Amino acid sequence: VLYWVGIGKSDDQKFLLIMIAASESSETRYLDLTDPSAQVSVIAHRRPSVLYDAEHLRGTWWILSNVASAESQNLELWKSEVGNEDNWTRVTDSSNGRPLLDGIPLENLIVFENHMVIEGREDGIQALWVLAIDEHSVVTSHVRLDWGKEPHTVSLSTTSKFEASTIVVTYGSMITPLQYIQVDLKQPSASRKEMSVLMESHVPGYQKERYGCDRIHVLSRDGKANIPVSLVYTQSTLEKAELEHSHVPVHLHAYGAYGISMEADFALTRLPLLERGVLYAIVHVRGGGELGRQWYEDGKFLNKKHTFDDLIDVAHHFVEAKKWTTKDLLSCEGRSAGGLTIGASINQSPELFRAAILGVPFVDVLATMIDASIPLTSGEWEEWGNPNEVKYFQYMKEYSPVNNVKTGVQYPSCLLLAGLNDPRVQYWEPAKFVASLRYAASNTNERPLLLKTDMSSGHFSASDRYKYLKELAFDYSFLLWQLGINGS
Repeated sequence: VLYWVGIGKSDDQKFLLIMIAASESSETRYLDLTDPSAQVSVIAHRRPSVLYDAEHLRGTWWILSNVASAESQNLELWKSEVGNEDNWTRVTDSSNGRPLLDGIPLENLIVFENHMVIEGREDGIQALWVLAIDEHSVVTSHVRLDWGKEPHTVSLSTTSKFEASTIVVTYGSMITPLQYIQVDLKQPSASRKEMSVLMESHVPGYQKERYGCDRIHVLSRDGKANIPVSLVYTQSTLEKAELEHSHVPVHLHAYGAYGISMEADFALTRLPLLERGVLYAIVHVRGGGELGRQWYEDGKFLNKKHTFDDLIDVAHHFVEAKKWTTKDLLSCEGRSAGGLTIGASINQSPELFRAAILGVPFVDVLATMIDASIPLTSGEWEEWGNPNEVKYFQYMKEYSPVNNVKTGVQYPSCLLLAGLNDPRVQYWEPAKFVASLRYAASNTNERPLLLKTDMSSGHFSASDRYKYLKELAFDYSFLLWQLGINGS
C-alpha cells in the first residue's frame, strides 16, 4: 500500500503533527513542541479500514474517525486525553447525552481558543457547525449555520487565527458569486441573513434574478440510491422545459471517484451555456463523497459500475420522466476519472447522448492498472482494485472503456482532450479510445470523433488563465455546434 506523509502544526501551535494516510487507513503521530525532551508518539496506530484526523486543545485530542461507524463508515466526533490515547470517547450533546452530530457525514474540524468549527454535509450539501468548548473539554453548545435551501458551497476561510473571536466563511451557490461572510464565534447567528457580508465577487453585467438553481433526486435502477442532481439554468429555460411538448438542451457533468465531491458552486464560465438555453446539471454519482463514506464505497472496487449506471439513470430521467429534453439535445462531460464515467456510460448507452466531452480521460483502465511500473498504479489499487487478482481483472474488463467499444453502433459526437505531459493519464489513453471508436462505431461526419492533444500541458490543462479560457471556449464551441445551437 502506498502511504502519503505530511507534516504540520496543530491549530494551537503546540504540537507537530505527522500525518500518514492512504485511502483506506491513516494514523497521526505527534511531537510536543513545548518540551525539548519530548519523543514522537502516536495517537492511534494504523488499522485496516480505519481513518482519523486529530486536533489539539487544552490537553485533549479532538478526533474525527470512522473507527466505530461500521455501517455508514462516516467520520464521527471523538475525544481523548493527551497521553491516554487508548481511551477514546464519543463527544456528546450536553442537552440530551446523545452522540453529537450523529449520522451526519463530517469532513473536517478546526479548533479555536474556546470553540471548534466542524465542516460536514447534509443531503450532499456543505454545512458548518460552531461548537463552544469549556475549560473541561466539554461541548456546552452547538449551532448549525443556516445557508438557505439553494445548493451551495460553504467553508472556513484559511485566514482565521487560533485566538480569533470571529471567523470568515466563504459562501456561494450556483447562482450566487463567492461571498466572504463574518461569523461571531461567541454568538453565531443561525441565519445567513443576519450575518455580515465582508466582500462579494463582482461579475460585470450579472443579474442573479434571471437565473435559478435547484436540487432534485433520481432513484437508481437498483433502488438503493437517491442520486442528487444540482441544476442551474435561466428562468426562461426552465419555463420552456416545463411546457408540454417543449424541450431544451441538457448538459450533464459527472465525476464519481476517490470520494471527491462535486460542489454546487458558482462558475462564471457556465454563463455562456446558460445564456444559450442550456440547462446545466451536476450529477452526484456514487463514487463521490457527497453523501458520506458509504456513497464513496458504493462506487469503487467491485461496485464501480454503480457510478456509470447512476449517470445513465439520470439521463433517462431527464428524457423520459421529466421530458425536459431529447436524446438529440442531451450531452455529458467528465474529466480524468470523470472521463472514465463518460466513456463507460457512452459504451453502455451510446444512443442516449448527442455529444460527449472527455477531458484527459482514464479510459484504458485494465492496461494501466495491471502495469505496476507506472508510478501511480500501485497506489490506485485501493481505488479500483488490483487486476492481478482474477475478480478485479474480470470486473475491470467488463467496464474499461477501451475494452468495451460496441461495433457497428452510432456513438455520440465525442471530443477527447489529452495533455502530452500528463503524468496521471498518459496521452495514449484517449488516443487509444478514439482510435477504437473510429474503427468500430458507425459514425458519419455529422457525428465526429475528435482527439485534441495539447503539446505543452499536463493533467490540469493550461496553467495560463487566458489559455485555459480559450481551451474551455473550444470545448463549449464543440458542444454548442453538436447540439445545433447557433449564435448568442
